[in-house]
Amino acid sequence: MQVPPGGEIPQGIDGYEQMVNTFAEQAKTFWRAWGPAGEPMVQGIEAWAQMQHAYVQWLRQASRAGNQP
Repeated sequence: MQVPPGGEIPQGIDGYEQMVNTFAEQAKTFWRAWGPAGEPMVQGIEAWAQMQHAYVQWLRQASRAGNQP
């Protein structure tokens, strides 16, 4: 994997992670406003966010592996 100069991949990964966190928090806030009826959606969003965080971790590992000689 070729890494662009300037650390663009880590910055992109950080931006993606921030977007995931922001979306998840805002979506959970919205669904919690529905009370108990929104709890299944909150749980679904939490599961989705965990999957995205696992993906971000994998991307970071792959990015580091690509930087090694």
